[in-house]
Amino acid sequence: MGSATERCESCGGDATDVVPVHRMYVTPAAWDTEEKIQVLDEVERWCSPCRTHYPHQEVD
Repeated sequence: MGSATERCESCGGDATDVVPVHRMYVTPAAWDTEEKIQVLDEVERWCSPCRTHYPHQEVD
């Protein structure tokens, strides 16, 4: 019997490796602005490809 799949809340795809994360928004530093990192309080469930490509913080 295979593993159950869940829907990724980032890409909407079905995956077996979905884990809870906090989404992060990162604005890189530039010559006239400081770097800004915003971590959202909401918990989303993301698949491995989304966790590989997008900034996030895994929930402990």
